[in-house]
Amino acid sequence: MPISGEKSYSVRVTVPDVLQSGRDNVVALEVQHDGATVHPSSGTFTLFAQRSAAVITAAATSFSAGRSHYTIPSSALDTTVAGVDYGDGWLEEWALTISGVVYTWTRPAALAKRPISPSVTDTDLLAEYPDLANYWGSGRTNAQTFIDSSWDDIVRRWLREGGAWWPVASPYVFFEAHRELTLSKLWRYIGKSDGNEVFVDLSTKHQAEYNRQFQTIATQYDRDQDGRVDDPDALESRHGVVNINTPTAYSPRYYGGLRGRRYLIR
Repeated sequence: MPISGEKSYSVRVTVPDVLQSGRDNVVALEVQHDGATVHPSSGTFTLFAQRSAAVITAAATSFSAGRSHYTIPSSALDTTVAGVDYGDGWLEEWALTISGVVYTWTRPAALAKRPISPSVTDTDLLAEYPDLANYWGSGRTNAQTFIDSSWDDIVRRWLREGGAWWPVASPYVFFEAHRELTLSKLWRYIGKSDGNEVFVDLSTKHQAEYNRQFQTIATQYDRDQDGRVDDPDALESRHGVVNINTPTAYSPRYYGGLRGRRYLIR
């Protein structure tokens, strides 16, 4: 909570950062107040690894395009250094000076060798509705805003319900849920703009399908980041381990929706 008597600034931290080893990483933080971007007069960035002191300490930030930026050098993410490892538990610390006052904000982060990215594109949305672009309205040429916000929603829900994010081996398992949520948001926006209840009904149907698809997500993890999945015979869901080839009688619970087959969760 803000200190009484001081302005309440909003910091846009929608999801944790997943940093990628082996290259420089540009991280950013946006501060807003009264619907406008706030331009700090100066700032510093500190990065803490999981079990070590800071790997970057009070380095000067820059400001452009409405956000404070810092480029993390690849040397700070070297997992051969003691205390630097893949996984959750990293922490970014931003100390930004605004109107002479230093405000400090943190953002959780993780380190991975191969972070996943969204796989849904405008092409996939147009494959479902070839004339969809005709309804976007003037000034909008693509659905990227909806794709991005839907992806962030899925990341937050996956984490909130107990899933791990940084070691996910492939983004394809989120494809259907991501596509359905994006279409739901698009049709809701179009329906509210046009006042057409048909589009609002479409949004509701895609929202329901998104929830159904999300419940069936199961993925494979690469926790040691060696480029190979930890167990090629198992898929992991928020509910437990889905054994593909060897169903077990131990606490069986059927799980449907994976490629039209049914698996047992143990």
